[in-house]
Amino acid sequence: MQEKINFWSFIFSIICVVLFLTVSFSGWFTNSIFGIHPLTIVLFVTLFTFLFGMLGFSGVRSCKGMARSVSTVVVTLILSAYLGFALLFGSLLN
Repeated sequence: MQEKINFWSFIFSIICVVLFLTVSFSGWFTNSIFGIHPLTIVLFVTLFTFLFGMLGFSGVRSCKGMARSVSTVVVTLILSAYLGFALLFGSLLN
């Protein structure tokens, strides 16, 4: 079970990066879907993926699994820090 969490958290970390790039570089996303900024949704998905990535460390059985876990945690931590920073200062400047 933990190995599957490790694998799926890696997949979701890639999805988070793709969602971030999609929302950032396309101008047609608005707040009309849920009433909140789309980058906030990406931030929450990234934070959940980070938590599952930390949980996935318990399912590491090989070097490949360890690399997958470390890359998941690093990518989601950097992305969530950047999104939090951007949303915080973006809301202050608005």
